[in-house]
Amino acid sequence: METHRLQLAACTQEHIPVLMKWIQSETQCREWGGPFFRYPFDTQSFAEDCSWQKLPSFVLQGVAGKLLAFGQFYRRLERCHLGRLIVAPEARGCGIGKSLIRLLAKQGCNALATDQCSLFVLKNNRPAQALYEKIGFQRRDYPEPFEGLELCHFMTASAKEILEMEI
Repeated sequence: METHRLQLAACTQEHIPVLMKWIQSETQCREWGGPFFRYPFDTQSFAEDCSWQKLPSFVLQGVAGKLLAFGQFYRRLERCHLGRLIVAPEARGCGIGKSLIRLLAKQGCNALATDQCSLFVLKNNRPAQALYEKIGFQRRDYPEPFEGLELCHFMTASAKEILEMEI
């Protein structure tokens, strides 16, 4: 996959049906969207639960606008928190995840005027943990009570480290 030809774009209504197809089971839905994301979903419930119109939500597109990934960011604990990261099933293992995180971190840190990023990752999601650690994220203790924290790791990284990584 030619990562230099990727483009981060704002998520639109037309992206939602494609994104919905990437989530094929209730387990995948919970892993991606969290414990309160409704499943089975329809276009309306998916849009509501995903909050794509309320949170800064982006898609990573390839040549001819092909949808390759999705992610969101928002401020959490004075960091640019990355959430609901997902890569198209057919594009996994090609470096798309690294590109998504790098571009989202750049966009988010600029928008939120911060130099730190964070994310949650499920403890049983070893491939995602390995990717995040390779990018420079490190596990940290979460400083306050949070429902579902026993199921995931809280990870942080400096934006500088993320932005300087080679893709």
